[in-house]
Amino acid sequence: MQAIFLVIKQVDMVDSIMEALADAGIRGGTAIDSAGMARSITHLNQNVAMVQLLRGILNGEDESHKSKTIFVIVKDEEVEAVKKAITDVTGDLSKPNAGIMFGIPVSFTEGIS
Repeated sequence: MQAIFLVIKQVDMVDSIMEALADAGIRGGTAIDSAGMARSITHLNQNVAMVQLLRGILNGEDESHKSKTIFVIVKDEEVEAVKKAITDVTGDLSKPNAGIMFGIPVSFTEGIS
């Protein structure tokens, strides 16, 4: 089994990603709010924090939802279907700020049928 994670800034894509996963036969995905390292350390430099705040105000960004992390646990043979479902919605993740997807082996699960 694999845990597949996707971190994405385009939070408006989350519902479409979840729908694509469901269409691919994947069940049990979870999406949580997340924040990147750069966002977390801006308090160390007040000038950077002020620029970030102004940028957010000018761009109309909702500061409470800077990114989402979606994760699913799937059988090894479902990994390619998950990757395809996600990239069909997000497009090429190698583009700057498009997102990051990765998988890690799962040694056990409980509560998954």
